[in-house]
Amino acid sequence: MVYEGQCNCGGIRVQVAQRPGASLVCHCRNCGRSGGGASINYVLDEQEVVVVDDGARLKSFEDTNTKSGNRIQRKFCSICGSSILTESPKFPGKALVKASLFDDVAAPDLEVFSDSRQTWRSPVTGARQA
Repeated sequence: MVYEGQCNCGGIRVQVAQRPGASLVCHCRNCGRSGGGASINYVLDEQEVVVVDDGARLKSFEDTNTKSGNRIQRKFCSICGSSILTESPKFPGKALVKASLFDDVAAPDLEVFSDSRQTWRSPVTGARQA
């Protein structure tokens, strides 16, 4: 059965073959600004991800003001503003699909930019730091 998520307006759907076993939390401020708080992502091979966008709503923003110094592609729905996925040279060939698009989100096993974690937020239990 296909694991499917969608943006708030339903205009963009994201499909993968199955629910990933774990997610990654990014605490960088840019991810926080683009999605509210920390960003929870599924790190998937680009070819595993099917983005269904019949209305040409998917837009891209090249984020050049990043803590890592990388040029990040942030893709989002131009109608409702939901973050869809991020592409980063730190993860070549991967799509960081926003786990919040899906109703059933796998627990994280990795967090990045934990030095930017909000002071009130606890570390992810058992997570590896990258």
